[in-house]
Amino acid sequence: MFVHAGQGYAGHGTLCGALGVSSYIINMACYDDKQSYAAIIDRMMYWYSEMKFPTERFDDISPIPKQAQAQAMTPLCHTSVSKWTLAAGVEVTSKDKYERCAKVAGEVVYTVVYYLNEYFDGKWKPVIWTPSENIAHCIQCHGPETFPEYTDGMNQQQGHMECLLCHTDHTK
Repeated sequence: MFVHAGQGYAGHGTLCGALGVSSYIINMACYDDKQSYAAIIDRMMYWYSEMKFPTERFDDISPIPKQAQAQAMTPLCHTSVSKWTLAAGVEVTSKDKYERCAKVAGEVVYTVVYYLNEYFDGKWKPVIWTPSENIAHCIQCHGPETFPEYTDGMNQQQGHMECLLCHTDHTK
């Protein structure tokens, strides 16, 4: 049913497919008037970006345990996989990469279940995103609260990713 999400949605390397499918499930399970689904999805994306993948959680059932790890820094499949293949020294078409992605998918599912359990047990506490030290100065000018100051819409961001993964720091 969700095979279309593979390799960043039909091979486009956009959002990690495990995150997209999980977002759908969270939305369906936690749709309420407080928009809890959005806070849970935001937390999941932020968690993914901070993680070093693959973890060793599934190594006991993996044919390729103890793989190299790399921090995703973004929920984008292309960046996450590229950083990992460079760290591991393998090709994107290798069995190692597919095993890494299987472990990442398992880790995402594990984390989503954890978050959903928190939500349904009444223990869910939304986490407010704060920019890292590396991009705090970017957000001061380009963050959502500065929108009225811009008329062309080009100097605006609304995401919670690390700006410097894709952009150069024009202030230096």
